[in-house]
Amino acid sequence: MKKVFISREFDKKRNQKHIIFLCDHASNFIPKSYNSLGLPSKVLNSHISWDIGAKDLCEKVSKALGQSYFYANFSRLLIDPNRHLFSSDLIVSNSWGQTIPGNIDISFEKKKKRIENYYKCYHQNLEKFIKKKKAQHKKIYLIAIHSFTKKTFSKNRGVKIGLLYNKNIDLLLYIQKKLQKNKIHFGRNFPYSGFFYNYTLDKHSNNGIIDNISIEIRNDLICSLKGIKKYSNLFIKIFESLIND
Repeated sequence: MKKVFISREFDKKRNQKHIIFLCDHASNFIPKSYNSLGLPSKVLNSHISWDIGAKDLCEKVSKALGQSYFYANFSRLLIDPNRHLFSSDLIVSNSWGQTIPGNIDISFEKKKKRIENYYKCYHQNLEKFIKKKKAQHKKIYLIAIHSFTKKTFSKNRGVKIGLLYNKNIDLLLYIQKKLQKNKIHFGRNFPYSGFFYNYTLDKHSNNGIIDNISIEIRNDLICSLKGIKKYSNLFIKIFESLIND
């Protein structure tokens, strides 16, 4: 069985500030036993299955800064780790107008299996990882990396970066100043609201006790090596000053 989560630690110094980069939607992997949920490869490679570019940027930034990352190694179409267990979006039967045949009317037992084997496994191990890093460093930050599409059915989103926050706004205030300085067009709680779509951060930050933020990057900007390099360098500079202040 393919590993449910992937983590990597690049930090060598102890008792300093440390960032854990999280990526809930890093992969479009679906085990063979699920028969691709009845979907063609074109759909599985699209945004509804994963956040394009997010994993590569996450890895690149954390490695360059000597921090760490933790990401889910399965598609959100199998089960979405960034949703509450009782959310109607936990296992979707339709995403952006695309029917997901393998998720229609699934039995209680099949749903339970996905929860145990993927959802709970991911969150339980993330909790352990965070606890470990808290013991090694004086202060930690949780920064989730996501990507979003430029076009929807009714909108053409011009914003390049979205900053999603909930109860804790410390990182929001810090990062937005840096983006303004770099003349980057960004939105706060756009294209999604952090009040509703930050489940992983809310849960593992203890509802904002740990400084946290979700960064959404428009996926057409990070769908190539050139784009990933450009935006990785941007965030490397931003977070380098954060951990060294």
